[in-house]
Amino acid sequence: MKRALRLLVALMPLWAARAGAAAPGADPNWPCQQVLVPVLSAEMLWRGPPVEKAGDWRADPEVAALVRRIAPRDVTVEAGEAAIHAFVATLGADKARRVTLAFAGLLDEVNRDRAEVIERLKDLGQRQRNLAALIDRLTAELDAAPAEPQGEAAASRAELQERWSFTSRSYAEMQRTMRYACEVPRTLDARLGAYAHALEAALP
Repeated sequence: MKRALRLLVALMPLWAARAGAAAPGADPNWPCQQVLVPVLSAEMLWRGPPVEKAGDWRADPEVAALVRRIAPRDVTVEAGEAAIHAFVATLGADKARRVTLAFAGLLDEVNRDRAEVIERLKDLGQRQRNLAALIDRLTAELDAAPAEPQGEAAASRAELQERWSFTSRSYAEMQRTMRYACEVPRTLDARLGAYAHALEAALP
């Protein structure tokens, strides 16, 4: 029982942080401390020409090739910026429009990637909330059980204690996973910002 109480004390700050992560009106399944931004807009990152006037980035083979080359999450910022510099070095009189097309394509692809990540994070958040609710219920049952039961009551309490410990460990493991997973949208945002800056530097 002492071990279980120590685990409960260790988990209390995590539950408190989780409870305070969602602002009023926010998605209750969003598990990250940073504010949920479902979709990035061009206005957040781009100071060049309007992307909606540039056309369809998929219709320009060279732009589409650049976007598909550097948009994947496993491409480093340095590799992406190098590819952007090589791309803009080949552009002629239509440079501003094609640079804008490249940003539009990267924005589309990053938003698509972010949407998948956000849905996975929400799923983890819902599972985390369910675990927290189960821990609350098991804690209440333990509090209501006799402190020194005998016979079948002792076996029942031991089983309840084991379920509480297992669920609490699962919650703590998920919390550790969440810390890293919540950094993915932030990393994607920062990388797109770096790409936008590199493209803007090429504007006439």
